Amino acid sequence: MLFDRRLRAYSIDTSLAFLLVLIVTFIIYDFKISYSIKYSIVAVIYLGVYIIPNLISPGQTFGKRVQKLKVIKNRGYEGKEYQVPSRFLLVLRELLKAAFTIFTFGFYLIIAGIVSNNRSDGRSIHDFIFGTRVIALTRYSDERIERFVGEEMKATLKGTSYYD
Repeated sequence: MLFDRRLRAYSIDTSLAFLLVLIVTFIIYDFKISYSIKYSIVAVIYLGVYIIPNLISPGQTFGKRVQKLKVIKNRGYEGKEYQVPSRFLLVLRELLKAAFTIFTFGFYLIIAGIVSNNRSDGRSIHDFIFGTRVIALTRYSDERIERFVGEEMKATLKGTSYYD
């Protein structure tokens, strides 16, 4: 169940990134600037979809927020002690995941999906590298979050659309 939600969250983020890159590509196509600047703009937009949400709401990209997932530290939690990694660590995690995906032409995603799907805790390769895990904040992605999240997790969700 967690794997399906992680896959949907990644699909949402990737679709958003692709849509924004496509729109910006059409906008800057006729600009009289070098190709390296155009490629840089596209790369910044693509990576921005994965990085900027982690700076605003640590542990959640747009897709993870929609699917009610959150990245937390993997230190043996007992259902109460959720800790969100630092923004720096989350940004590095996303950059490494993007680099592995790009340099292996997407093959990394297949391997990471197999690893994640075959583990009871749902951790993937980049989760092992950074000592993180992804948790579901609710049993189902369409349930209200208040029924399943403790007070300590609500504090980490301040500033998100859930607890403004």
